[in-house]
Amino acid sequence: MIRIVGGMLIFGMATLAFADTAAGVKALENKDYATAVREFQPGVDRGEAAAEVNLGIMYARGLGVEQDIEEAWRLFQLAADQGNAQAQFRIGLRLSQGWGVQQNFVQAAEWYQRAADQGDTLAADSIGRLYEDGFGVEQDYKQAVKYYRMSAGSGYAPAEFNLAQLVEKGKGTKKDEAEAFGLYKKAADKGMASAQAKVSDMYERGQGVTADPEKAYFWATLAAKQNEKNAERRSAALAARLSGAAVARAQKSASEWKPVLAATK
Repeated sequence: MIRIVGGMLIFGMATLAFADTAAGVKALENKDYATAVREFQPGVDRGEAAAEVNLGIMYARGLGVEQDIEEAWRLFQLAADQGNAQAQFRIGLRLSQGWGVQQNFVQAAEWYQRAADQGDTLAADSIGRLYEDGFGVEQDYKQAVKYYRMSAGSGYAPAEFNLAQLVEKGKGTKKDEAEAFGLYKKAADKGMASAQAKVSDMYERGQGVTADPEKAYFWATLAAKQNEKNAERRSAALAARLSGAAVARAQKSASEWKPVLAATK
């Protein structure tokens, strides 16, 4: 089953071109939705892709306008046809999920490819998944690794996690447990629960990193806070092996921990 991370829509402002579109983005950031709609509309009337994407986002979410998914997709399609990478990604996502259209992985892959070739982080991760799973394209782990690396290079946690899994198993690239641990750790640092659970497991077993039960407990505790499967049980088992002082240190660190934020293009 294909894994889609982040839900149907990934929101982010498109590249700016005209002053009114820039004003619209500022208004959108300030949650002044009526002004944002008013500022984006001239750009849409001009056929400006950035304005089309941003107004499409507002229609998709019902911000300042009545929610209208079909109008949102119409605007995304207009921008995608002009080569806008963010819109191309959204069209690919719609096709891969079958949101209001016939699910079509072949066409989804084509749209993802166009966006990924322009350096779009989310599209690169998405086409990587299609190559890994063999949906819409011939299964090719080397291509999956290529696109995961592209996306992970921008600090996108799901891509870091997906790449780590292939590196850990030696699929499409040389097996390297130390590199895999480093990638899992990057995703875990951003707050990805499944990555936190994996980092805990690797610390416990000494896989790709020196074994450290206290650090394993720390990461299991963080994962358990997000209800990650088996994390609470792992945390309890590790706590039983540690001294009271070690448990207290790890719990204090976990209570003070904050995720590292990473922007995506």
